[in-house]
Amino acid sequence: MASLLAPTAAELRRARPPVRVLIHESDTQLSYQRLLADQADIAVLTPHPDSPTVDDPRFAQRPLLDDVLDLVVPLGHPLAGRRPVDLAEAAAEDWIIPHHDQDRLIQALCAAAGFTPRRLHHSDEWPAVLAMIGHGLGVCLVPRLMSVAGHPRVVRVPVQGSPPPFRRVLTVVRRGTDEQPAVAAGLAALRERAAVLTRNPADGPTQADGLTRQPAGE
Repeated sequence: MASLLAPTAAELRRARPPVRVLIHESDTQLSYQRLLADQADIAVLTPHPDSPTVDDPRFAQRPLLDDVLDLVVPLGHPLAGRRPVDLAEAAAEDWIIPHHDQDRLIQALCAAAGFTPRRLHHSDEWPAVLAMIGHGLGVCLVPRLMSVAGHPRVVRVPVQGSPPPFRRVLTVVRRGTDEQPAVAAGLAALRERAAVLTRNPADGPTQADGLTRQPAGE
């Protein structure tokens, strides 16, 4: 979620008073644990079925944005020129699977489309996933928050649906902390950045990420 978190952190550093931001990448489950352990103040994450529910009294969880997923295929692939495609058309493809949280989402979406993806390759890093796609090793569902602009050998293909496949990105804080000045500033900055990305996606939103915010100088 670099296109969401990095600009937000930079904006908070320029704020008056400035807010010190520490970014830690972790999966969804660990992000909740870090919040409970007071090791993070804000988590930006995609929940999965066994995540704490929205009414869990320990957390305040709010939708930040819905990050549409596109099918990314190698340049020259038969689906590369299609707009849009049915996800079931990728049932016979080899799949490259990203990190754990995204893997679970992809499996659920493929199951809803009537097939189980043939998962041959895995990487926790999106650039590696995109490089493998570019070399013809498979396909993957990639969020629009993840730019493919630096990978000229891949093509992003929209998937049809009403709505199309997406991952819901939440902000999560410990309940009762969202009015603390640094946390409130962080949440407001995230909402502003999310609004920009919704209008102008990276390619026109993990792995989850925990943000710890402290007033500068403390």
